[in-house]
Amino acid sequence: MKKSALLLPVLISLVFTPLFYRQQAGLNVLLFNLLLLALLVGFKRLSLHNRMQTIFGSGALLSAAMTAVFGESAALFANVLSLILLAGAVSYPAMVVPLNGFIAAGISLLTGPITWLKQLGSLGNERSKTAGFFRLLTLIVVPLIVLIVFIMIYSAASPFFQKFTGNIAMWFSEWINRLFEWINPAIFFLSLAGLLLGMIFFFGKHFSRLTLFNEDRGEVLVRHRKPFSGRNTALKTEFRSGVILLVLLNLALGVMNVLDLIHVWVNFEWDGGYLKQFVHEGTWLLIWSILISIAIVLWLFRGNLNFYSRHRILVILSGIWLAQNAFLALSVAVRNMWYIHYFNLAFKRIWVFVFLIVVLYGLYTVTVKLRRRRTFQYLLIRNTLFAFAMIVLTGFFNWDAIIARYNVKHAGQAFFHTDFMMYLDSSTLPYLHLDTAILRKIDSVNKSGFPDHRYYASVQIFQKHIRERSRNFKKGYPRLDWVALNISDVITYRKLSRLPEAADPDQDAKLKK
Repeated sequence: MKKSALLLPVLISLVFTPLFYRQQAGLNVLLFNLLLLALLVGFKRLSLHNRMQTIFGSGALLSAAMTAVFGESAALFANVLSLILLAGAVSYPAMVVPLNGFIAAGISLLTGPITWLKQLGSLGNERSKTAGFFRLLTLIVVPLIVLIVFIMIYSAASPFFQKFTGNIAMWFSEWINRLFEWINPAIFFLSLAGLLLGMIFFFGKHFSRLTLFNEDRGEVLVRHRKPFSGRNTALKTEFRSGVILLVLLNLALGVMNVLDLIHVWVNFEWDGGYLKQFVHEGTWLLIWSILISIAIVLWLFRGNLNFYSRHRILVILSGIWLAQNAFLALSVAVRNMWYIHYFNLAFKRIWVFVFLIVVLYGLYTVTVKLRRRRTFQYLLIRNTLFAFAMIVLTGFFNWDAIIARYNVKHAGQAFFHTDFMMYLDSSTLPYLHLDTAILRKIDSVNKSGFPDHRYYASVQIFQKHIRERSRNFKKGYPRLDWVALNISDVITYRKLSRLPEAADPDQDAKLKK
């Protein structure tokens, strides 16, 4: 790499700090990602011909663009995840299994700063004063900082060690406090974070031996013949055991699915409760059941049973078992739909659907593995990339606004959770300015159908809170720096500006009647 690359961590730090100091997520996220990706391509750390680097780089760019549009936490989470995996892919170009990107990124957190300092120390010739200074920094100062960190940990853990070291931890803490009297702590740590990001992305290295998942097996299963041990019944015994197990499991799950079909799909009746056991515990128990079912199939087909002459019977039974689990996943979706029908939309109810899509795709890939004799590596790659794509895709929607519009539309039919609704993202404020008729309808439905409504904020408190937040937003929006703007805030400000300060001054009095 060119010597000029040694300045890149400093450049990243100088850009990162003003972009994010006291700023919300918006245009700054997109600008940072564009700069980072451009520098990675320019200094040949990122290749458009590398599959994993292209996938995670695209994910970072798309999620950053959606953050600039919505400022949503879903898009921001997708961007952070993309950058972590991209850091791993950049430091480990030969990566095949995406999950190894987390390990590679973690290792780059250590190797990046070390490599950067070493290259700084090698600048110039042997007698160069600059080279001597950075060699001294690498050999003495860095180990000294690490030593101080551990001394502080040991001092906090043991009063005896603290006394032995002469209260060095207290002295160091006082020195840090004095330093922060002159330097803004937030700016200091943001600058440090930017510097560290530059080191990770441009100087991070990975050691292929430290991968968590094996990448050498390929995606097509190969038969490994073992020397004859004098026994030829082991495979037959394993086959028979697998057949018995799958027959019994299919029967048990068949009963479960028939009962779900009758009581959940066709004849569901709500008893007026909060559906906690029906949805919360029931949903997650069924999801765990599906995951364990996948694990059982993978265990059965872990070895040479894939090549057994009669293995087709086991494949058919496994296919039935996986199909039943797919139906079970659909039953979970129906449970979730009933929950939404009576209690409106919420984030966790949306994520259940997203997770079920990933699970259904996982069941499909397991079926492909059985029929086409694929390896576990095939499952890891396909399912990890699909899950990553789903996470990035969730950032393409303003979920707060979707929830607000849906719940307001169904306010007279389902429970309106005032405590939850009045703390949604600011983009929902225009949708939550409700007139007297809708507020009365919400109050009536909550009181008549849900006995525990008294534990939640009243519609009067909800209305007052929305008005107050709207006023604060209209006052605060003009003060935002341009780097913190997002399109959603622009639209929200325009919509709120067209609304009167108080649609009806006597609305609170009307609601109390």
